[in-house]
Amino acid sequence: MRSICVVVICLGVSAVSASLAEAQTWAAGLTVVSPDGGRAGATVYPSSGSLRVSWTAPAEAVHHYLLTLTDGVTGAPSVLEATDTRVTVSGLKSGTAHTAMLKACLDQACAASLDADAPASGRTAAEYWQVQGTGNSYSTATKIVSDGNTYAFGVPYGAWAGASLSGKVQLYYNPFGASEKGIKIGEMTSGTLDSVASLASYRPVSGFGLLQICGFRAGEPFSCPGDSVAVGVTTTQAIPLDASMGGGIRLFFEAQGTDQRTRVMYLDSRDGYVGRDFNAGDRTICGTLADYSAGGGCVPTVVVGVQGDAIAGNQGLSNARQFKIGYPTRTDWRWNGAPGTFMLVTAEFEGACSSDSFFNTSYAVWDGVRWVMQTDAAGCPRFMTEMQAPMVVHMGGTRYKTYFSHNPIRRGGMSNPLTDLKPLKVIYADGGTAGDPATVDFEDWETVAQARDVHVLWPDGSEVNAQNESALDDYMMFMPTGNPALQVMYSNMSTPGTGLAPVIGMAVLVNP
Repeated sequence: MRSICVVVICLGVSAVSASLAEAQTWAAGLTVVSPDGGRAGATVYPSSGSLRVSWTAPAEAVHHYLLTLTDGVTGAPSVLEATDTRVTVSGLKSGTAHTAMLKACLDQACAASLDADAPASGRTAAEYWQVQGTGNSYSTATKIVSDGNTYAFGVPYGAWAGASLSGKVQLYYNPFGASEKGIKIGEMTSGTLDSVASLASYRPVSGFGLLQICGFRAGEPFSCPGDSVAVGVTTTQAIPLDASMGGGIRLFFEAQGTDQRTRVMYLDSRDGYVGRDFNAGDRTICGTLADYSAGGGCVPTVVVGVQGDAIAGNQGLSNARQFKIGYPTRTDWRWNGAPGTFMLVTAEFEGACSSDSFFNTSYAVWDGVRWVMQTDAAGCPRFMTEMQAPMVVHMGGTRYKTYFSHNPIRRGGMSNPLTDLKPLKVIYADGGTAGDPATVDFEDWETVAQARDVHVLWPDGSEVNAQNESALDDYMMFMPTGNPALQVMYSNMSTPGTGLAPVIGMAVLVNP
């Protein structure tokens, strides 16, 4: 069952004569165009999320209009009520054709109406993101934090976090320094989250966060003694909890254990919304094997385990890797633990569960107590193929978009994030597409085959080529203020062919 979104704009009642009910159509001259979305240098880009629809009024007195826009990808209609003859519809999917149909209602109940003589079609533009900095290279891109290497994730603070944090963003990232590898903290240098300049400048904060005790090194055998699930900490997502969940910051992260299996887990902050100290002991950093082992101050709670795990285990899953959690963030970044929250998880399979693709993204839904992997008839995790580094963005209501690197490498191949061609793409979901309209299930998502291209521009306005676009990885896209007019990307940025390690840079959506 498909959802219908209705926006109501009221107008005073007009008298309607019975004779008008016999009329059928009028020459509306219906048009659909994409308005200007923004500028990069001298180039103006049409909007990726809005369409402007206009028409000529009929001779009869009109009470209101009903405009139906049909999504050309999924066929889902949305109905808007309008009183003017020109309306801009926002919050649409990028790179998507829409067909408009119009009805003029001659009374409040629309018992008497006229139909526009013909439908009209228009298309939203693709998204264009511009790297911040100068020139046309990642080497001259703005580094948002001086020692930033990979895995950036920012948490915008609202008034709920207190006066000292409100209007700020706290950064969690993996630094360059070998002695600090893991999850480090960055604080905004100055300003507030409504400023692009402020969002591009963080100060490293040492002595907090999580350290990677053991980790994979190319060409070296994995060796880590002890018994812990969290010795190789990598990608992260920090989520503020509301009061009903105990407040503070829940730091979800991916980590490899001493058994060489990778799982998704979390630790809760010990310093409230400050969100820097995750050690239940006397120290403010998780930095030793003892910390992560039984009896230590940093023993995490596993939420997505693998086959054979007594806690949070999942049939057919050999490793649960890079993930992102989707929940409503447009107005408040705090999570209330509501059932229906979902998680995209990069999955590796074993046993009877398999895929022909190297990269696969599985899907888990929070039921209020635990994360439940959505499975097929055989009990194997359901998944989307060729999806690398998924990043979820809330668009409002039960509508979301997921950015990902489209990586077609087959199972058994070798992946290299510095050389793979993996263009940036985006797909969309609406909770009303299938099943419960209040929940975003696996079936509510478009397929990878329906994904739209995402374009990237250098600071000088020229377009990034496929090889350089593929060098973006482990990105976070978000709306710092909740307003889609400002959408920001933090990403690993590495210059192909140089052998240089990635830095963490920033891009801004040019044409929202």
